[in-house]
Amino acid sequence: LADEAGISLRTVQRIEKGTEEISGFSLKQISKVLNLPLEKIVMQNVNQISLDDNQIGSIKALYLASLLLVINPLLGLIVPLIMGYNKQNKNLYYEMNLRKIVKINSIGLFVLFLFMVFLIFGDFMNIAPEFILSPESMFIFLIPVFYYVIMIAFVGFNYFKLSKT
Repeated sequence: LADEAGISLRTVQRIEKGTEEISGFSLKQISKVLNLPLEKIVMQNVNQISLDDNQIGSIKALYLASLLLVINPLLGLIVPLIMGYNKQNKNLYYEMNLRKIVKINSIGLFVLFLFMVFLIFGDFMNIAPEFILSPESMFIFLIPVFYYVIMIAFVGFNYFKLSKT
């Protein structure tokens, strides 16, 4: 059953024991292999069961994973990419949100990279102290702060927008 359904043997064993809830994907695969309608497998009132066809839970997990940028900006990009790569049965909505996360994180990382290049090679050590303390130069040092604020707002907005759907 596991081989034909394309799910792990361990998942089938847990389902048989009753120690694990059946995911929508596993339920559909088992239904196809056994050639039984979902209502015969689950219960008479199959309309009361909600399957997450939009993959909202998985998409929310992507947005939360992108918050790892607080620890390290690269993690905010790499972890969602790994999650997206390993995700089975992705739909277009999932892939669209993954692309959105990758784009915004890539842009942010590029801006941080330029900021670091500017700091390292911008010859800040030979600049007069009056310039470093001037209001014009302080904007440069706020770039990382803007990055974090924008990224956290982006994640929060999209996460809560998904919660309402």
